[in-house]
Amino acid sequence: MARPSALLSWLLAALFVISAGLQYNDPDPWRWIALYLIAAVASAALPLPSTRAWARPLALVVAVGAAAWAAVLVTGIWGKVGLSDVWLKMSEKGGAVEEEREAGGLLIVAIGLALGWWAHRPRAGA
Repeated sequence: MARPSALLSWLLAALFVISAGLQYNDPDPWRWIALYLIAAVASAALPLPSTRAWARPLALVVAVGAAAWAAVLVTGIWGKVGLSDVWLKMSEKGGAVEEEREAGGLLIVAIGLALGWWAHRPRAGA
């Protein structure tokens, strides 16, 4: 039976593929589709010993990049929107709510891949 960390990685991979599909109607879909699909590949490959050698560095690079991108977005919207605007408001407040949602997606990618990178690290004696 697969370890819980493997199941979580594969679940995240599936959610990243769904997220990529949901970007189709976005004004700038291709960078988001690429981000989510690369995150899906890394997340799906992390639990597999045969792909871990390239999946771990890929996951780390994407996680750091997504976290940095989220930080840039957050600095641009800080004080303009509240956390509740993500799900309560339909007005975009000049695009700030959309950027807040984008930052949230980036943080999910960053945290998910960082946890996967850590969970699937080489273990001494294994």
